Amino acid sequence: MKLRTATYELYGTTRRCVATALGAMMLTIHSCSLADPRDLCCPDACAMVYSYKPYGTEAFKEYISSLRHYLFDSNGSYIAMLPPGNDMQYQPLNLPEGSYTMVTLGNASEASATNHQEIGHISGLTLSQKAGYAESSDILGNSDELYWGVRSFAIGADGLATEPDGRTRFNSKSKLTTYMNNIHCHLTVRVVWDNVPEYIGAYEMELDGVPAAYNLNPAKVAEADGFTVPESGDTAVHRLTVSMNGQELEGEFVTLRYTDETIPTLRLRYRGLQVGPAMDLRKAFRTWGWRPSLIHVQKYSIVVRLYGNGNAELTPFMEASVDDWINGGSFG
Repeated sequence: MKLRTATYELYGTTRRCVATALGAMMLTIHSCSLADPRDLCCPDACAMVYSYKPYGTEAFKEYISSLRHYLFDSNGSYIAMLPPGNDMQYQPLNLPEGSYTMVTLGNASEASATNHQEIGHISGLTLSQKAGYAESSDILGNSDELYWGVRSFAIGADGLATEPDGRTRFNSKSKLTTYMNNIHCHLTVRVVWDNVPEYIGAYEMELDGVPAAYNLNPAKVAEADGFTVPESGDTAVHRLTVSMNGQELEGEFVTLRYTDETIPTLRLRYRGLQVGPAMDLRKAFRTWGWRPSLIHVQKYSIVVRLYGNGNAELTPFMEASVDDWINGGSFG
């Protein structure tokens, strides 16, 4: 038992030393920029290029404003978080010879918490939403507009990047690329009354049953419209405060992705009092043919019409007349 304990202590010490040395080495090297004419940068063959093409054309700079890079070794053991380059789309890979996997998150704030410092292996990497609606509350507010990408690669003895098997080397014509994927959802909810609202003022919109965590293990992924997305974890309640404009409400939820199995229930409240019925959006999504698990960019807009008898009717929001709306279900 003493020998085994000593072995684990030695392994842990070695890992810490490697991570510290790697971190120190990266800090002493200038970050690269494609626009930098000075000879400070590694060539394209020892850098990662980041790309986001939701509709077939490059749109990285339009949607992604920050990156986090989590580096793992060939065995899946966590090494370090790499600082992003001056040009976020061009990440220098000044790394020792070896094989690696890099998990990258886009637009992640402190509210998108990962457990990278606690885990020892990539299989345990998770992300959880921490943006509370109110202090000391388990109810969440809006999440980050997150993007995610994973890439395995190797660095040769010459410092140049290759595929993990070492066969394909990258140069200015064949770049080592990580393609980012959209892993958040927008839901815009517009509430109208068939007559006159019973209450005037700010309301609360609530979604119950939205995924609030991801398993970022690259072995636990799904495909949506040709894009790779992570496996969802536990669900939670999200809530927004929405001011009345005229006699209507409009709020936009930003959450993690829905799946066909995790489509939330919508509620409307006024000062804690539920107004109208609970609306299970699964019924409406099925009626409209909306399949979240198959869609990469999830942007939904719905209209809730409240009646004086306490019932509600759902329709998709579109630039059309009332006669063109599709009834997504009545709730009472």
